[in-house]
Amino acid sequence: MNIAAHLEIIIGTMFSGKSTELIRRVNRYEVAGKKVQLFKPMLDDRYSVDHVASHDGLKRNVTYVKDLDDLKRKYEPSIGVLGVDEPQFLESGIIDFCEEHVQRGGISVVSLLLKDFLDNYFKFKDGHGDTSEFIRRADHVTYLKALCTYKTQDDICGNEATRVQRFIDDAVAHPDSPLVMVGGKEAYAPRCREHFKFYR
Repeated sequence: MNIAAHLEIIIGTMFSGKSTELIRRVNRYEVAGKKVQLFKPMLDDRYSVDHVASHDGLKRNVTYVKDLDDLKRKYEPSIGVLGVDEPQFLESGIIDFCEEHVQRGGISVVSLLLKDFLDNYFKFKDGHGDTSEFIRRADHVTYLKALCTYKTQDDICGNEATRVQRFIDDAVAHPDSPLVMVGGKEAYAPRCREHFKFYR
């Protein structure tokens, strides 16, 4: 565990364990004596209204925010560790804000979706820039992958999934469907390159 000032990011697809890893890391920093604040966009309230939760049910207290301005109002500059889950649903200024925390001697830990259902880098809420900018600025990058759940004749594929397929009414979603659609296993499935239906 690195306790020097830095920006670390956890990226990957849905169902790859990003939120679980974020919770694990901020818990470790807390054990090491660091004061932690964990934020999450209010858009995603699938599992809890006051916790960040993983698909496998792991939870931790979180401060929900409507936008970046709301996060800035609730942020305490004295904290050692700034944690942000799903920042792709905030404005692009979240990157600068995480870096500013690091410049003050803190640690920023961010867990985000790298790509959208069209297999493009996820654009921020304000339409400026995308999640690839986090990769460029990060000191440490962890790339997590899910397992492909495509059903073969005998079983499921089980290869590493680097993409997620969206489904609407059990059919692959049309490319013109909304870019942001909150959902779980009823709407999304991890896919390897072979079994992902590309839109181009």
